[in-house]
Amino acid sequence: MEHRPYGQTGKKASIIGLGGAYLTASSFADGVATVHKALDLGITYFDTSPMYCSGVSQAVLGEGLKDKKDGYLLATKLGYFSNPSRFHSPEALTTQFEENLRLLRRDNVDTLQLHEADFHHWWSTDTSYKGRLQPETDYNFNDAPALQTLRQLQAEGRCRFIGISGNTADNMSRVLNHVDVNTFLLAFNYDLLRRGARTALPIAKAKGCVGLVGAIFARGLAVPQPTLIESPPSWMTSELLENYKKIFALQAESGMSLATLGVRFMVGQNEMDTIIIGAKKPAEIEECVNAAEQGPLPNDLVQKIESLGVE
Repeated sequence: MEHRPYGQTGKKASIIGLGGAYLTASSFADGVATVHKALDLGITYFDTSPMYCSGVSQAVLGEGLKDKKDGYLLATKLGYFSNPSRFHSPEALTTQFEENLRLLRRDNVDTLQLHEADFHHWWSTDTSYKGRLQPETDYNFNDAPALQTLRQLQAEGRCRFIGISGNTADNMSRVLNHVDVNTFLLAFNYDLLRRGARTALPIAKAKGCVGLVGAIFARGLAVPQPTLIESPPSWMTSELLENYKKIFALQAESGMSLATLGVRFMVGQNEMDTIIIGAKKPAEIEECVNAAEQGPLPNDLVQKIESLGVE
């Protein structure tokens, strides 16, 4: 499997990484088996968070990786506090980090990130507003307590690299332009139909950050879902509906599974370094690794998919 540079850290990571968001969706045992399968397949990047599977994702990785402590990069996150003040408390952030380490059975991790750094609450103590960054607010990103805490933990050797993650390309670009971090993770913005990450990932690359992409199968892009066409959900515009019809038709014509089509399209893109797959069973991560090893799609098929990008 292809490995790409992990930013300017001097490390490399497999182009396919295993994400922990769904590791317990089938069962704890299947989650552990998925971690073991990922290791067997040569995956060298594992991503999790205290939010995933209500924290159990980290326990699954702790169990799955307990007999192999090196040879890969392990990333987790901070965030998702019920009390807004804790986003600005070094004590709360450090306490959460210690719990992460306990579940992961580690003394340190390779990468520590702020989870959904595109939210207002990371950068402002104003609790009258809850949501993504406000365009009119002048945030002091670089001096935020959360970022200072990441730097302190890095200085102490508790994590080697620090980063930010989020789900909105414009807001994440705004944060990235004002902070110095090692990794940049953007989810829900790059797949067979969405291209929003193309505005943000070049910023990360120019700053020497690792470019990580997640959720490439979101909104029905893992397996064809006829109900999306028959009963379109509220988020699906008329233009998007037509493009879903076209991508499902392309998939049928190609003879590939939709997941294989998506992975092979993504590995042909140069903006990102690692694609994080949220698998819940061994067969799912194996399908994605096999797809990546087949290499990029033929150019004519790529061009057809490119014509469908709407976001």
